[in-house]
Parts: sequence; C-alpha cells; structure tokens
Amino acid sequence: MNTPATSCPAPQAQLRRRCWAAAFSLCALLAAPSAWAFRCNSFVIDAGMVKAEVLRKCGPPSLQDQRIDRRILRLRVPAAPSSGLPPGSTVELERERQVLIEEWVYNFGPQQFMQQLVFEDGRLVSVKDLGYGS
Repeated sequence: MNTPATSCPAPQAQLRRRCWAAAFSLCALLAAPSAWAFRCNSFVIDAGMVKAEVLRKCGPPSLQDQRIDRRILRLRVPAAPSSGLPPGSTVELERERQVLIEEWVYNFGPQQFMQQLVFEDGRLVSVKDLGYGS
C-alpha cells in the first residue's frame, strides 16, 4: 500500500539556513572596513582617524585642497516658559556651522589605486579609490 507523499521539513529548514547565511554574508561585506579604508606602509587608514595620524603613517599627500563648507543645523529644543507657547512645546532652531573640508590624494604609482581622503574638521570621513596612479 502506498502512503501519501508528505512534505519534508528538512529542505525548508536547509533553505532557511542558506537564506540566513546569505543575508549574514551580505551584511558582513557591507560593513567591512575595506570599503572605507586602505593600506599605507602596512598601516590601515580608516574613517575616524585624525590628520596627524594619517600624516605620520603615510607621509604628505601628493595633492591637497581645502575649503570651508557652511552647514545648517536644525535643533528641536523645549520652548522657554516665557515664550507664551503651551507647556511641553518645542521650537526649532537653526544654526549655521562652518566645517573645514580637506581633500588629500595619495598617488602610490601605476600599480596601485590613488586614494582620495576627505577630512572634516581634521577627522577622516571618507576614502575613495580614484583609479591607477602615475
């Protein structure tokens, strides 16, 4: 006598494990520091470092540029009791802030990518590959 075919839970569990493994691997790749870092004289240069540390590890850049960027900060703060607004009200304040932006380019020669480093107020915020150097 033939028994009716039943669905086997094992393939579903295996598929679920594979999906979780793939999702975990993708998250690990996206969070990898190499996306925002590079090696310089055997040191890892990564976002968050200060200019002095990068200079000490890599030496002076091939190109250097700087500018002032103006940014508007919006803050929501509790309203003052004397403002005439109902208790618990908040007001939005705007403040302009100047940020010193510095862009450095390191050229490591034709066998390696040039690296563009962007500093904001002396702290490294991004690293970008520019293509092979000269």
